[in-house]
This record gives sequence, structure tokens and C-alpha cells, in this order.
Amino acid sequence: MGIIFDHFVLLVNDLDAAARDYEALGFTVLDRADTSHGSTKFKFVSFRDGSYILLTAFTSADGQSSHRLGEVLDAGEGWADYSFTVPDAGEVGQALAAKGFPVRGPVPVSNVVASGETWALDLLMTGRGAGGDVALPFLVSDVTGRRHRIPGPSDHANGGSGIQSVTLTTADPRRVADTLVAIGGKDVATSKGIHVHFDNCHVEILPLDAPNSRPGGGIASVTLKGGTVGQGLDLTLAHHAPMTFAEAAQ
Repeated sequence: MGIIFDHFVLLVNDLDAAARDYEALGFTVLDRADTSHGSTKFKFVSFRDGSYILLTAFTSADGQSSHRLGEVLDAGEGWADYSFTVPDAGEVGQALAAKGFPVRGPVPVSNVVASGETWALDLLMTGRGAGGDVALPFLVSDVTGRRHRIPGPSDHANGGSGIQSVTLTTADPRRVADTLVAIGGKDVATSKGIHVHFDNCHVEILPLDAPNSRPGGGIASVTLKGGTVGQGLDLTLAHHAPMTFAEAAQ
């Protein structure tokens, strides 16, 4: 497996309400029957390309305050983080650290689903939780049970089939781009900003004054494959996570 986009974390206050709203937007929303739960609970919007949107809510105020993403929800619902799958999170972490990029982990994460199967992964932080730029991703490498980790994939009534691109904002676009290249992307400078290409998506990196920028930066918007060309999804139903459908493959 190469370095491919894995998923977005979308923080919401009420998980069941968010699931209903995403179904109203034409997405199929799935559950994963984990047998134990910590500070977060989830629902999944899983796509045919293997990527997914993870609708995420905290299980308690204490859980939020102690979580690395807790402060993101303090600023309001919406996009909070994103990840790539890498073959070996430990090796990638060592390589990034050797080049002077901040990392934390890898941290082992696992659970057992109701049917008895186990999923397990190693998680490496490069942005939030690692002291890095908040526009940077976390990385995961599956140890076992990827098909149990990600329910689905699903067909969606709105035609969505995967992740095309993510737009980030940051105070230091060049540093974010350099880190993404060190992870395995290909830097392509354009007149509209910096783009870093991966096998199944690309990342656009813009300054903090770009549209939809969250306080301090991070994910500004997402473009999905499929659907109605150029259509934007209602921000209220999307829980303030800007999304459009791709105009064309890039």
C-alpha cells in the first residue's frame, strides 16, 4: 500500500442529529459496532475509493477537554483533522523527525467489533497533538482488520464517490507543503497557491486570509468526487464543513 488519503474528522455537537442531516444531504451514514468507547463516538460516510468522512462527537465535556481536538469544537462544528494511510507509521515518523519535523507517536489504537473481529492501527501525529501546524494531517498504518475499521463502502444518493481534494489554510504555507512532501506528496507550485499531489487526491495550501479559514488555520473546504458538477452542499446541514462536488478529475 502506498500513501493514500484515509479520512476526514468532522466534529459535531450531536452525532445523531448530524447523521440525520447528512442523510438529508444524500449520504449513506453507517455505524461501526465497537464494543468499547472512549472520549469520542463516531458515524461513517464511506466512499468507493476507500476514503471516508468520520462524523465525530465527544462523549463528555471532560473527554473533549482532554482530547487533542477538543479546542477545535470550542470554535464551532466543522472540519477538524484529516489523515493519510502509510505502510509503516513508525518508519515515517523516524524519517520526519530526522528532517526536523515535529511528530508524536505512533500510538497504538484498536477495538473489537460486536461480531468479534479486531481492527488495529498505529497513529502518528504531525500537526495537532504533535506541536506541528494545525493544517498538517495525522498518519495511520493498519496493523489488522482494515475492512472492520471502515464500514461500507456505500453508494450515496447524491453521487459522491470519494475525496478529490482538500484546501488548507495556514500562516506558513511553505512549511506545510514541505512537511507533506516529506510524507510522500509531490509539490506543484501554481499561481493560485501551493498544491501537493498524492496518489488519490491533492492538497491546496492557502494563507489564513483565504475564504472559509478557521481560526488559526486548518481545513477550509473539501471537494468530493462525483455528484452534481460544482454543487456546494448546504452549510447548515453539513454542520459548517464546506463541501463541493468535483468539476473534473485533476
